[in-house]
Amino acid sequence: MMTGEDDHKKPFKGDRGVTYSPVKKKPIGTFPPAPVEGSVYLVPIRTRAEMFRETQITGVEFEEFWYESVEEGVAYFFSWLGNLRCTVLVVWEEKEPTCIECRKVGDQLVTEIEGVPIHAEVTQLFRNASFWQSQATH
Repeated sequence: MMTGEDDHKKPFKGDRGVTYSPVKKKPIGTFPPAPVEGSVYLVPIRTRAEMFRETQITGVEFEEFWYESVEEGVAYFFSWLGNLRCTVLVVWEEKEPTCIECRKVGDQLVTEIEGVPIHAEVTQLFRNASFWQSQATH
């Protein structure tokens, strides 16, 4: 009989005498962690609920393909909380990021000028985490 608060973590015997161990799973709707922790302005989107909230704020729509890409660890989304509020997509290939895309309110791509501080912050965070070390263009 289970009586303690941590009983759900202990092995238990089923109806037929078989011992079962609890399976450790990530909470439903949680994404793998981004390769960088983020910053004051760049905040990783870590759950489907956060993606939904981001859509409500910016109007940037996420198709199921992107949810699957995030769950597979080939794309990461961030909220940019700077003066130009937007959603940042970082596409991942093998061991490094290959693309940064920024969309502002209304699901519009940011202009090149608008994207400069965002790209600079993303690039610096990834370089600080040991990505893009050998490339001068990122």
